Amino acid sequence: MSLVKSEKIRNGNRLTTKLYSDGHNSTSESTFVEIDNLDTKTIEQAESSYEEVFITIRRVLENNEQFCCDDENDRLSLTQSIADILRQSMLIRKGDK
Repeated sequence: MSLVKSEKIRNGNRLTTKLYSDGHNSTSESTFVEIDNLDTKTIEQAESSYEEVFITIRRVLENNEQFCCDDENDRLSLTQSIADILRQSMLIRKGDK
């Protein structure tokens, strides 16, 4: 049985997903890069409810930089984590609009 772990890293308009798999005396790593421009899209440009939530969270964090969100990459990574946990909790769906 193989164990698969994943890691998502947001850097500007790019989301990098890394999948790590261990099993049967081997290790593999797969990397996927998605350009979605969620660092600059407006709410009007959102293509799904997932993107609407991401943009809304990003804007809230931008407006509250005094709470440790003054670094753009940190802010975008935090936004990514929040949006992902909302999707995993079935509060939003990636393909819905």
